[in-house]
Amino acid sequence: MTKPLATFMIGLCVALAPGCGRKGPLVLPPGGAPMSVEALTASPAHNAVILQWTNPVKAVSGKPVGPIEAVEVWVFDKGLPAGGQPLTSGDIEKSARLVRRIPRQELDSLESVSGEAPGLLAYTYDIVPGPSAPTKLAFTVRVFDRKGRASDFAAPAAVDLARKDARLEPPAPEGVS
Repeated sequence: MTKPLATFMIGLCVALAPGCGRKGPLVLPPGGAPMSVEALTASPAHNAVILQWTNPVKAVSGKPVGPIEAVEVWVFDKGLPAGGQPLTSGDIEKSARLVRRIPRQELDSLESVSGEAPGLLAYTYDIVPGPSAPTKLAFTVRVFDRKGRASDFAAPAAVDLARKDARLEPPAPEGVS
């Protein structure tokens, strides 16, 4: 009597074994992605916008994040995001455009230029003045770790370039300083 039971159990294990586990590509466990950047600000400057932020030092899981491999700067130049509504990565990728992907080698030089606080980065977004120049812009940033995991996008930082202190001026004619 034990032989038929043993045969049945072995047959059951063999039949169910292919159904165990997850099909498809391997996915890294959640929580390993970096947190989003902190304190993203956008300030008008002479024919430019200065963005400043602090890169994350922790992953979503709370563990220290490794070196940041790249930073992406995105701009909303048409259809600024509505305030108070959380934006998903898909929303941002549809309504904003990627301005720059800054690799790790350039991040080191951005950190050394800012000098105000450790970890504070500054990036200058140049604007061509003229009748088609935007009057309002919003920016967001996300970072990537060495394994290619992306952080969430930072809350957008907006800047009003129509204000008098925004200093959007047409370029000087050649030969005039």
